[in-house]
Amino acid sequence: MITTEQPESAKTTQKRAAGSDLQSEKIIDFFTARRALLKEAEAEDRLLGLEETVRLAAEQRRRSIRLPDPFVDAALLFILVAAVLLALLIIAGFG
Repeated sequence: MITTEQPESAKTTQKRAAGSDLQSEKIIDFFTARRALLKEAEAEDRLLGLEETVRLAAEQRRRSIRLPDPFVDAALLFILVAAVLLALLIIAGFG
């Protein structure tokens, strides 16, 4: 049986070459992945912000109390006073 011995430097060179091929196949582009994750996170943040804004507006609308318009109240009071005075004049005129 014939065996061939390789020198130690040839073995390490082959290991380095094999290791560099293996590493180049397994390189992960973290910058691209990071950008994609950031874009996804920003989109989710915008969506959550919009949902929060809508929720707060709906809650505020539910809690709001509709106050009467002071101009309308004053006009109706004026009409009531005029009606009462007219009624008093009619009663006094026929009395």
